[in-house]
Formats: sequence, structure tokens, C-alpha cells
Amino acid sequence: MSAMEESKENNGLLTIVSNRAPYEPKKKSGKLTYERTVGGLVSVLDEVMCRRGGTWVAWGERVDSTNEVAIPPGDPKYLMRLVQLTDQEVRNYYQGFSNRVLWPLSHYFVERCHFNAEYWKAYEGVNRKFARTFAGDTRGENSVWIHDFHLTLLPGFIREIRSNISIGFFWHIPFPSSPVFRVLPWREEVLRGLLGSDLVGFQLPIHADHFLQSVNEELKIPVDLESGRIEYEGRTVQVGAFPVGIDYKRWNALASEPDNQEKAAQIRREVGVQHIVVGADRLDYTKGILERLLAYERFLEKYPEYRGNVCFIQIAVPSRTQVQEYRTLRRQIDETIGRISGRFSTRKWVPVRYLYKAFPMEELVSYYAAADLALITPLRDGMNLVAAEYIASNMRENGCLVLSEFAGAAATLKDAIVVNPYNTEALADSIHNGITMDAGEKKRRMKAMRQAVRSHDVHWWCRTFLDTLKETAERPGARPGEGPAASIIGPRVQ
Repeated sequence: MSAMEESKENNGLLTIVSNRAPYEPKKKSGKLTYERTVGGLVSVLDEVMCRRGGTWVAWGERVDSTNEVAIPPGDPKYLMRLVQLTDQEVRNYYQGFSNRVLWPLSHYFVERCHFNAEYWKAYEGVNRKFARTFAGDTRGENSVWIHDFHLTLLPGFIREIRSNISIGFFWHIPFPSSPVFRVLPWREEVLRGLLGSDLVGFQLPIHADHFLQSVNEELKIPVDLESGRIEYEGRTVQVGAFPVGIDYKRWNALASEPDNQEKAAQIRREVGVQHIVVGADRLDYTKGILERLLAYERFLEKYPEYRGNVCFIQIAVPSRTQVQEYRTLRRQIDETIGRISGRFSTRKWVPVRYLYKAFPMEELVSYYAAADLALITPLRDGMNLVAAEYIASNMRENGCLVLSEFAGAAATLKDAIVVNPYNTEALADSIHNGITMDAGEKKRRMKAMRQAVRSHDVHWWCRTFLDTLKETAERPGARPGEGPAASIIGPRVQ
């Protein structure tokens, strides 16, 4: 029996559906091949699919007469089925409704929302297109795992196609409070779409509670806040919290490699200061980069003895460059860095180094390892895995983490210096506190945070969600007349 057949027998084939594809087409020496996209989450889900087999449905360009590709290249274990989108669909579904409606709304930036009816029409149409692509050839999959806010209507559409399939949905970003969510003109449609799932997962218990409250208040459907269960159309929908982690072992191993340790030492030599502060983010208004720069400027004003002796390295990965809000943010950041450099730079010292580019893990880990302090201060974040990456890379346990209280990671990384990123004065003081912290205190805090990141890594998250989905589908009442009893993990999963 092959590994794929054994996986199918033990667990059943799985379908994953996501906006982003796990592999991208590349041409090498005139030959078409596929390379796995960068990201720890994609890597782990790819491993799951290689073990279980099935189909991964995602947005991608057709490269030949078919929209299916056997993955991974050279040793295929599952199919990647691509959903083709027109330029107009990309503008309205992705750049429009996903990134100019649901993204700012979920991060409490209501003033940045553009409630355009054409955006909604395209969003609904693309979700139906994903459903049709899924239904094209289900190959006997008995479970489907849908990812993120781009596809909130998909569970309901799939339920119409296959009423007996087990459907899990994971919402990776914050879910807003009911008063904020009700601003959305299409709130009822989104909620009913999500309720097509058997299991709806969120990063934190508070996000699960917000969803449950919205269902109760907007749809007038009774919910059990304690167990996280909703009775909907003759089915029981389970809602729970499953905090995403990182691939701790991989980050720690990279940080341990002699070449990467030497790169970290080289970064310190090139910068030539005693204290290095690092920030690493997608260039997004939710990440607090601009507010962070203002706090660093205030730090240099308030603690002049550190001028010439500290450098802030900000890594900003280009993101959504076609959306106007992101182009405006980039200009504001450039102007702020220019002002700080103009005010404080000397012939031998530059206070800020700004790297507007994406780095592979092998390079990023060297910046983490070189830093004395990481400044991770989003204005709102579902989890924020950069904080965990920095911790996993700090194998010497001599670093310090300044973390926004509005990052989901603050719920578990309690030994970080937690700060309100809107409070410029407090954030400036937190930089000073992190730099001057006693070495023994740094080690104690870092050791505790490394244990937290290690014990709840991305493998734990993936296993816990899929096990819960299986248990949910098998519970009596999950679907009319189906399944034996099974235990269930409720909304307070930690």
C-alpha cells in the first residue's frame, strides 16, 4: 500500500481552499516547473497534503490546457487546482472587497472601508467560481479546510453542492466586535456563508466571542457562548479558538547554523553600534510602522546619550502595491525616515536603516539574531508571527521583545514588554527599557517565551484544528442522522 493510499485509508482525502496557491509556476532553462511559495504556514499545510492526499484549490494562472497540476513536482502527492480570475475580478474581489472592505473593517479601520456594490458583486461571484472549481472533480475528499476572509461565502456554497462533507473554516485575522461588524452592508450574507461550516476557527477566544455575538445579534440565532455551539439549519456549528504558531524547529535550526551566525555578526559589524533594534513587517497600515518610527524619533529626543550608539533596522515587505492606501503609506514612511535621518544622522552614524524588500528565511533569521531588541507594534493583528520568529531565532536568549497589546501574540507572550502602540511616549520608554534591561531578566523572559512558542507551534495548530474538525463532524447532530459521539474542544482552546 502506498503512503498516499495509507493516508487516505487512515484520515481520508483532504481539500484545502485558499486565495493563495502553495506553488507558483517558474520557467527554468525554458522548462516549466513549480516552486513552493515562501511561508511557514504554506510549508506545513503542504506537508499535510503530501501525507493525506487530495486537492488544493487556489487562485492561479492557467499555464496549459488544464487547470490542474500534480504537486510536488517530481514526486506528486496531491493535485493543485487553479481558479482563473479576470483582471476585473482581481481589482474588485481581491484589491476591492477583500482588501478595501473586509481587511480594514476587521482591523477597526472603518474610515478606510470602501463599501462599493461592485466590489461585493465580484466577491460573491469569485466565491461561486471557487465553489464550481471545487465541485469539478471532488475525487472522494471527505473534508475541506477553507482559509481566510477572502472566501467567507464559500462554506455555504459548498454545503449546497455536497451536504455531507465536513467543512472547516479558519479566519486568520481579527474578527471585529459586533458593533463594528454590523457596519458591513453585507454582514448577514457573510455570517450565513461562514455558518455553512462545521467548524469555524479563530486566533483568540475574543475573536470567537465576537463572531458568536454577531451571529446572535444580526441573525437572531441562539448561540451557546460557553461551548461555542450554534444550531443552524438542523446542524450544529462549532466555533473555537486555535492560535496559529510558527515552525519553531526550523527557525531555531536556521539560527543555529554557523553561516547564519556569522551573517548576524557581520550585520553588527557593518552597523557599528552597540544596540540594534529590528522591526519586520509587511508594509501595511495595520502594522504600526509609522507610529513606531515616531516613537523611535521620540526615543532619540528623550535619551540623547543613545545617539550614535543605536540603530533601528526596519524591514518592510512590499504589499498590495496597487491599492492607493498602501502607496500613500509608503510615501509617509519614506518622508518620516528622511526627517529622522536629517535630524540625527552624523558623518559616521545613520539612525535608521530601511530595507524595503522581502527576505528569505535564511537572511531574515540573521537580522533577528543580530538584534538586541525586536519592536513588533501592530495597531491591530490577529496573531503576529514575526514576534514568534524573533523568539525562535534568539537561541542565546539575550534579546528582548517589545510587543503591541493589540497583537494576538500578546495573549501568550506575557514576558514581552507589552505597550500601547498609539502611546508614543510609552513606546519610546519601552525601547529604552528593553535596551537597558538586566541580562538575567532578559534571559528569564526569553526562556519563558521560547517555551511558549515551542509548545504551540504551527504543527500543533494544524493537528488540533483538523482533529477538532474530525470530532465535530462525527458528533451526533453535526449533520442530521450522522456520526457517533466524540469529544469537542470549545471556544476557549489555548
